[in-house]
Amino acid sequence: MTTVAGTFPVQGTFSFGGDDARFGAGRPGHRHQGQDVVAPSGTPLVAPVAGSVTWKANQPGGAGIYLVVRGAADQRDYVFMHIKRGTVLVTPGTAVVAGQQLAQVGATGAASGPHLHFEIWVGGWWERGGMPVDPLPQLQRWAGL
Repeated sequence: MTTVAGTFPVQGTFSFGGDDARFGAGRPGHRHQGQDVVAPSGTPLVAPVAGSVTWKANQPGGAGIYLVVRGAADQRDYVFMHIKRGTVLVTPGTAVVAGQQLAQVGATGAASGPHLHFEIWVGGWWERGGMPVDPLPQLQRWAGL
């Protein structure tokens, strides 16, 4: 995956968890399509790149409260899941800049504890022809690791 300049989306202490937190890890009935970033509840979540918010929804039995940001330069979709209730600062159509706070880390939906489930999609999030890619290399680059 080509990496792009940007900002690490979790603004505080974090870890990338264990093997079960990785892209492709087995889940009941599917494969994990993102990377979990474990962080304390309430840790600020920021836009990694400039773009616009395309989706805000709640999936109580899965993703919980989630946002999708489409990157202006690369047209990739950056997905934030398990957001803390009452902390979302943006709505669909909102233009964002890299580093702008979007919400806070939470544990909504099917989450065993506070963390950001982060996905990167090429070709559109859940759109025909779209596909998730392993976000860990990009996250590591943004984190300076």
